[in-house]
Amino acid sequence: MPRYPKNYKGAEYYAPRRKRPIAVSTIATSEFLAMVHKTFPTFTISQLKEVISDRRKYIVFPEALEVLDVYIKAGYGDHIPKWR
Repeated sequence: MPRYPKNYKGAEYYAPRRKRPIAVSTIATSEFLAMVHKTFPTFTISQLKEVISDRRKYIVFPEALEVLDVYIKAGYGDHIPKWR
């Protein structure tokens, strides 16, 4: 994940039952992930990654894929997110 300055206002992603964020991204990435989640509300994180990486449906967004990879590496691939 890229490192941002301290005063940078970006989006933080938290895993369930964790106090510290597991990923940080820009607001545009956060809104993109929320839009995809709103389109497919019952999909898990692994399924969302498959949908996002499909070039026929979306333009490949590497930063969004990095955020989803962090969730999968942390063991939350079968988790349904609560993004808005």
